[in-house]
Amino acid sequence: MTPHITRRTLLLGSAATGVLAWTGTSAVPAFADALVYDSPEAFDAAQSAYLATNAQHNEAGLYAWGESYFLLGLLRMYEAYGDLRYLQTFEQRAAHVLATTDQGRGVTDYLGRSGKVWRTAGNYTAGHGVLPDSSGTAAIQLRWAGARSAESTAEVANPSGATFDLILRNPGTTAVVTLRGVSLDPSAASYVVTAVNNAYTAGLRWTAVDLRTSPAAANPPSPRTITFQPQYYAFAVHTGMVAFPLARYVRMVFKSPRLRRAGRMRKALQLLSAVRESVAFHDSEFVARADGSGDYVWPKGAPIPFDGTIQPYNQSHGLGQALVELYRATGEQRYRTKVEQMLKAYRVALTLGADGAYVWPYWPPHSELYAGYPKTAGVSEYTPSYPASRQIEDISHAAISLEFVQAAYEAGIDDGLAADVQRFTATFTKKVIRSATEVWLRVDGTTDAVPANAVQCARWGAYAEHDPVVYQQSLRVYDAVQLVPSQGSHALGIAYLNWAKQGAWRKQ
Repeated sequence: MTPHITRRTLLLGSAATGVLAWTGTSAVPAFADALVYDSPEAFDAAQSAYLATNAQHNEAGLYAWGESYFLLGLLRMYEAYGDLRYLQTFEQRAAHVLATTDQGRGVTDYLGRSGKVWRTAGNYTAGHGVLPDSSGTAAIQLRWAGARSAESTAEVANPSGATFDLILRNPGTTAVVTLRGVSLDPSAASYVVTAVNNAYTAGLRWTAVDLRTSPAAANPPSPRTITFQPQYYAFAVHTGMVAFPLARYVRMVFKSPRLRRAGRMRKALQLLSAVRESVAFHDSEFVARADGSGDYVWPKGAPIPFDGTIQPYNQSHGLGQALVELYRATGEQRYRTKVEQMLKAYRVALTLGADGAYVWPYWPPHSELYAGYPKTAGVSEYTPSYPASRQIEDISHAAISLEFVQAAYEAGIDDGLAADVQRFTATFTKKVIRSATEVWLRVDGTTDAVPANAVQCARWGAYAEHDPVVYQQSLRVYDAVQLVPSQGSHALGIAYLNWAKQGAWRKQ
């Protein structure tokens, strides 16, 4: 029987005076006997809901943004209660995740590689359509690098001699691009590749390249509709999100006499080997700079939006958190060095306010996206130009960076992190809290957060170690929303509420 919950006494004192009441609508229907969100029973409900999704691969991001959170939640529940059933479930799920890597499934990425990573497609990658000539030979690759890429189409119409009309559609936008009288001849003023690339905008992400070894004039195909195919790419952040709890488990087993006695060393060693390979898959994407900083950079030519550019902080930190745990488990300096480089790259973006809180942007200030770039810069193939993007980080993506920072703090990697974690905690208590039951979306205390966004604040739960208000406010947000758990991030949020209530950091 689910225990009945009464409204808790608000713990913010005078902070509740003169602030807005909860005005959003519930993300899911409320029900009379509400869950006690900081109880094991609530996590059990979240676990059942997540496992019912039955994720079998990551091609829609289900491992990166579901399984990874559930796995970490299981570890946090073990830390909170010492109940081995959480680790047993973790081990079962970890075995499933390792069995369904690209290598395990026998699938490849856009370069034909198959590693211990988890590729994705869908909204995360570009879609390709192939325009043939009149003989059926592949001539031009048409590309859309945006939402619903594989649902794009290209219609060939009105062929006349050497020219034809090309009509480009993507269901993610109502705008239809119609190119009239284009040609397969690269010397023609109406060359189709040039016409498509000229139609590119930040909102209409059409590009094209010539596939022919020796491009020359050719007659167009007969009228037809060309469908697009999804492209596959293994994102560093997806690898990092999944690898982080796996590596954390390894370190927990290595450091715990209780877990070593439980016969888990063999499992831990298997996971360590796999995580090493997973992380190494992305070594070529890491760029270290002369000033001692470093970030992950998407390879130019990869079939994704923003190829060739520095990744946002949360994406570098997604893999960074796994590197921290590898360092803690193995003591190998190479992992620590990258973490130190990422921390240095992060600190240049952190603005410290008079209230002792940090604020930072989504994109690194030294990145191409933060500055914006023109087509003439030659930065990216799939996103040839883009305006300056200087939005402030949101609480959900920030939670990934804060896991990274907290892990590095626990590892003793940088003396400055003791001050940093206090400042990030102040970001929550001074900026993110909006009212007794609400939070803001942005880390500078701006932008409304709908309930689905608001509940992500509980993923800052590790910072309850530094201030209990992080736990108290997150619990009030969950109570206000009356969340019915349905996804991995909900399981992690509930795990953190349990973790904080039990003061689990004092048990480590």
